[in-house]
Amino acid sequence: MYIFQINASFYTRLVRYIKPRLLMMWTITLIALLGGCVSTKEPSPYAYTPSPNPFQDVVRAQERALEQGKLLLVVLGAQWCHDSTGLAERFSTQEMDLILRAHYETVFVDVGTLEDRRKITERFAYPNYYATPTVMVVEPSSGALLNRTSMDIWGNADSIHLDDYLAYFSRYPAMTEMQKAQLISWKPTNEEVAYNKEQAARLQRAYDKLGPLLVEDLNGNTPEGLNALWKEAKTYRTELQKTLVKRAELTLGEKGDNGVNTKPALRHYNPFSWEQN
Repeated sequence: MYIFQINASFYTRLVRYIKPRLLMMWTITLIALLGGCVSTKEPSPYAYTPSPNPFQDVVRAQERALEQGKLLLVVLGAQWCHDSTGLAERFSTQEMDLILRAHYETVFVDVGTLEDRRKITERFAYPNYYATPTVMVVEPSSGALLNRTSMDIWGNADSIHLDDYLAYFSRYPAMTEMQKAQLISWKPTNEEVAYNKEQAARLQRAYDKLGPLLVEDLNGNTPEGLNALWKEAKTYRTELQKTLVKRAELTLGEKGDNGVNTKPALRHYNPFSWEQN
């Protein structure tokens, strides 16, 4: 029997300085050598399964992450959403599973038919879920979101190549303490807090309106007007998330795509069609 020994200081330097893709390859190889592959007979942890208390599931996962020295990974999604199931399929690949098991305590949260999950997102200073899936990479001791400025990409999770998944989720375990510290110290302004809370509540009312219609649709009977109402809510939630991301980018010193450092306004929106009736 062979015994593999790893020099701790060498590995620390490797994690600190190596590029994300090389770190990813090292992690996969190392775990495979140490016999860390998981049997395919085990039930997949990457499933949107209804739970009697999803908030407590997240709390317990955060506690386990802290105990094990891992990052917390919270995914809010639904089985009816093709981007949610697309992400679950990528997570279930051998390459991604190795990375996730090595570096993350992962918890999948079923949002059902657009049920209220604000208690979970607010725990990590995020107002609501604006897409399915919503992917949250969390530093467990502080509850800080490490991927705050890139969460919006996962609304198109099924269109993202596996190589990009591997690079993305290898990036956060390789972050330095200094890089994490900037994100841990991030705080929204009082104005942003009030605005985000108000708009998140309004979005949830839209979800509450759409939820029963979605149930009918999933049962094979598409209600009249569902598509129009869905489009209204999607436009609204997409704009809200875009504003959140841009303001966070600029607060953290990142420039926008156009190189401009002007924060987008906290705009107010016209009433939904159902709010006018």
